[in-house]
Order: sequence, then C-alpha cells, then structure tokens
Amino acid sequence: MKLPGKAIVWLIYFDASVTRRLGRRVPRELAVEAPTLEELVEACKRLNLSFQVRESARYPRMWWGRRGYVIVDKPKSKGRLLEALALEVKRLRSEKGTYGGTFKKLKIENFI
Repeated sequence: MKLPGKAIVWLIYFDASVTRRLGRRVPRELAVEAPTLEELVEACKRLNLSFQVRESARYPRMWWGRRGYVIVDKPKSKGRLLEALALEVKRLRSEKGTYGGTFKKLKIENFI
C-alpha cells in the first residue's frame, strides 16, 4: 500500500528474534525481543511523531506472528526513522527494567 509522505512501520521490524530475510529492518543490537505495539506507540509519542495505529494487521511474510503496525509521517529517511524508533523502544525497556542487555547512549537527533 502506497501512502505518499507516510511510512508504514511494522512491529516485526524491531524483533531481534526475526532474521533480516523474514522482515527485521534494524540491526540486531538495536532490536529487542518480542516488541509490543504499545511500546512502539509510546516511542512515537516520545519522538513527537504524528501516527495512526493499525492493530489487527499482520506482516505478510510472517502472517502467524505478532499483529500491528503504525503509519507515521515520513521524515527524510525511513531507515533513520526506524533507528530512532528502535533506540526509543530500547530506552523504554531499560527504564522499565525489562531489557537485560547493555544500552549505548546515542542521540536520537542524529537519526531524524
């Protein structure tokens, strides 16, 4: 589906247990285990992005997996947007204490 000026961000893009071939779009060090749609929505809010949520949709390559995606107003680069969202989801996890790995402090401004 083509939406001019928008980017579709599937939940699976951030799942560390998924290979790049099946749909992960961020490096494994930025990905998290079993991301939730709520975490992705919170990351969008923290980055002050305007977005719409689609909860019932499933990623075509992994139709049996997790549900949901977010439609975001597209900045310059979708890749940079995904990296910024991945960093924010990791920050959320580290604040909640649900992420056990080390976390590098990177500035999100560099990605958007």
